[in-house]
Amino acid sequence: MRAGKLLAATGMLDQLITDNIGWVPYTQLANLTGRPAISVPLHWTDTGLPLGVQFVGRLSADGLLLQLAAQLEEAQPWFHRYSHLDQALTEPQTKTIAPRRTRASTSRRW
Repeated sequence: MRAGKLLAATGMLDQLITDNIGWVPYTQLANLTGRPAISVPLHWTDTGLPLGVQFVGRLSADGLLLQLAAQLEEAQPWFHRYSHLDQALTEPQTKTIAPRRTRASTSRRW
């Protein structure tokens, strides 16, 4: 008996689907099947919240989805709605990195 038939016969397949897809049905399907997916904000509510439309591509079609997203953004720009992000993205980032611990700088035995 094939594994899929065994899972279906025991009810485990239905439970697996319910557990993994039931709580977020629109994103998990792409994750479980390994297909690329992208969500693009194409509409806004009266209060300014974005409503995204999700597109799922065939296997290895990541580039095609990115091209679609770029064309949609060009046709209906949305980044201007988040002008505060523009400044955050263009400002130089200053990040302090802690010095790496070496064998000599630690009391731990290696």
